[in-house]
Amino acid sequence: MSAESDYIQAEIKSILQTSDMIQDLLRHEVLSKYETIALGKLLQDIYTGIERIIRNKLESQGIKTVKNHSWHKEMLLAAKENAVVSQRQFDEFRKLLVFRHMQIHGYGYMLDEKRLRELAEFVPAVCRDFIQFITGS
Repeated sequence: MSAESDYIQAEIKSILQTSDMIQDLLRHEVLSKYETIALGKLLQDIYTGIERIIRNKLESQGIKTVKNHSWHKEMLLAAKENAVVSQRQFDEFRKLLVFRHMQIHGYGYMLDEKRLRELAEFVPAVCRDFIQFITGS
């Protein structure tokens, strides 16, 4: 395996483990405030892992990420335009990106459990879909 594929495989493993943790939390009927904070952090971590893979895939196509005030959004758009993500994945990842931005600039105790559940509900399936999409398996 190449260093690039080792890197991607490590990210995939982390995304899947994090996705499993999200599913475990979603099985709870009601979350404590600490579990709600944990769910927010896990969603943030999922998007960060996805973004790392996207950046790697774009760079392997010769597309560099220019870090400016909107680079996260621009990178996601570039991923859609260059077939690194599907339209459905783009739509779902855009929601996670918006959440990640709010999560980073806010406080965990301010998170709304209902909103997090709605956001987290699709995450395991779209992560599996994305992994299959990028690995071709």
